[in-house]
Amino acid sequence: MKKYLFLLLILASLSAQMPMPSLDQNQKIGVQNAILVQINGKAISVMDVKKKMDVAFHQHYPHLEQSNAARYQFYETSWRHVLKEMIDQQLILADAKEKEIKLTDGEIREELEERFGPHVMSTLDKIGLSYNDAWEMVKNDIIVRRMNWWFIHMKAISKVTPQDIRRSFHCYLKENPPYQEMKYRVISIRGEEAESKIEQIFHFLAEHKKSPESIQPELKAIDPSIQISQEFTAKDNELSEAHKTVLSSLEQGQYSAPIVQNSKTENKTVARIFYLCDKTDFPAPDFTALSSNLREQLTQQAVIQESTQYLDKLRKQYGFDDASLKDVLSDHLHPFSLE
Repeated sequence: MKKYLFLLLILASLSAQMPMPSLDQNQKIGVQNAILVQINGKAISVMDVKKKMDVAFHQHYPHLEQSNAARYQFYETSWRHVLKEMIDQQLILADAKEKEIKLTDGEIREELEERFGPHVMSTLDKIGLSYNDAWEMVKNDIIVRRMNWWFIHMKAISKVTPQDIRRSFHCYLKENPPYQEMKYRVISIRGEEAESKIEQIFHFLAEHKKSPESIQPELKAIDPSIQISQEFTAKDNELSEAHKTVLSSLEQGQYSAPIVQNSKTENKTVARIFYLCDKTDFPAPDFTALSSNLREQLTQQAVIQESTQYLDKLRKQYGFDDASLKDVLSDHLHPFSLE
């Protein structure tokens, strides 16, 4: 059930951001009321779906209460998802009736006040919902919530074992291994004299022990063609093996020994010295610190699986499948209009 409500809220949020249709002050929302589906001995009509949406709209978008344009967009975007939620609710209520789940009036009253505030009647008048309808709606929501807890969440929680969490931790480490972040610069010279010049530059750097950018004028005086790169930042697992080997051996503020190579693309000798500006270790997270989040993730996955199995079982038990909703949820059906 939660997945439908979550989806509804996302769509509602999106619909609130969409451009609203032009609306004259006299325009109202028309409702083509009709029975959408019969389930568990109950007929669900367009008006029933509208009542459910009105409560959600009041709770999440009270600042748009007077906007018929916003409400119309909300109806159009959300009604199919609300209907699916209501159908699943009826299936669960049928199961709860068989299992003789009971509620006290005090529990329902407490939830009514929590949902609609201390002035329940005036709030319901604003929404256009009768007290009896609100009572029944809240009662059903509580029952469904409890059934979800007993027959979905508790099963999901019991399915997640310490071994599952440990396996998930090892998978996490494979996907998120520990790494070092390197910040470095490269001093390079190209050409026939690159090898001899780079040795001279290396001795100069070793003697002065300063960052290359701080002694750039002196380096340029040795050889104007010398190039000092910008500061690069990279994870060690993103570097080539050659660069990783060089940089991993350095401490902060150190220069590497000169490296001379032949550039295949330029057909020239290229000499380089690496300078390590900074090195930061990002170790693997501690199992204890991560286990709680991993348990929650595994539990949520199990909840989705258990919820699907539970609802599929109820649909089969009560003879209600997706094929029966094909016409009801057609894209061509628009029970709400602006008049």
